[in-house]
Amino acid sequence: MRRVFVFILLFVLMFHFTCKPSKPKNDWIKALLALYLLKTAVQDASGTSDYDNIKTWYSTMETLEVQVVYESGATPYDATFTNPVTGNTKYVWNIFDDNLQELFKNRSQSITTSVPKELSSMTEISSQSKSTWTTSDITNLGKTYRTEKSTSTKGVFLVAFVNGYYSSDGSTQDTSVIGVSVSGTPYIAIFKDVITSISYSNPIEEATVGEATRIYVEQATLVHEMGHALGLVNNGVTMVTSHQDTSNGKHCSNTACVMYYANSGTSALVSYIKSFLDSGSTVMFKTYCLEDTQSYQP
Repeated sequence: MRRVFVFILLFVLMFHFTCKPSKPKNDWIKALLALYLLKTAVQDASGTSDYDNIKTWYSTMETLEVQVVYESGATPYDATFTNPVTGNTKYVWNIFDDNLQELFKNRSQSITTSVPKELSSMTEISSQSKSTWTTSDITNLGKTYRTEKSTSTKGVFLVAFVNGYYSSDGSTQDTSVIGVSVSGTPYIAIFKDVITSISYSNPIEEATVGEATRIYVEQATLVHEMGHALGLVNNGVTMVTSHQDTSNGKHCSNTACVMYYANSGTSALVSYIKSFLDSGSTVMFKTYCLEDTQSYQP
């Protein structure tokens, strides 16, 4: 796409020099060139491509690939686990994958998801020696470790599990934020220290469901942040029914949906995932959000 744009731009410039346009046309050409250079600078700064956008993901994308990196000490849950309530055993990352597939279900485009299930398919990275993370830090990390950019048929997202905490101002740590999706990029950060801090005061409860709770919290956070990255709620994907909780940003008004604003914090999320532990169900998006992604035509 960039090559086509450059070709058109060069053609226009050639026309400009041959036909000697008037000053308004000259200003228009300069503005066009400035916009292209600005777009290129933004993409270079974030490590993104022309195809890292909602329009591509909901039109020509055929494969959605998730790359996972993690710092030592911030290892994600992987492989299989047994739900202590239902007794069923499943892959941890099937929870995330099931939700991705549900988002694109019943669409005219056929999507294949590629989600790693074992640590051997993820990448351990060197310690970043950071106690606080800003969105700029996360973007730089994504730019460094995403091994390929998105194409017209393949969306490539990077999830980074890191030590430390999110900071909106670069100094104050927010110890309740479990994950962040950087707007306009395919980068997501999960703050492992927040997840490991979750526990039950009752030792029996901790021994029986503590680990399973942390697993579900981690996966629910991934689902929530990926929802934002893929345009929910009213974050690029048009709503079929008005359900944005405008007082809390790009979140769903349905308290049972993973995109409800409180379902991205620690204490509320622990309560939220209890129903999934009890039932063994995995799909956390509810009707309004699913209608949005399944109906959206860019």
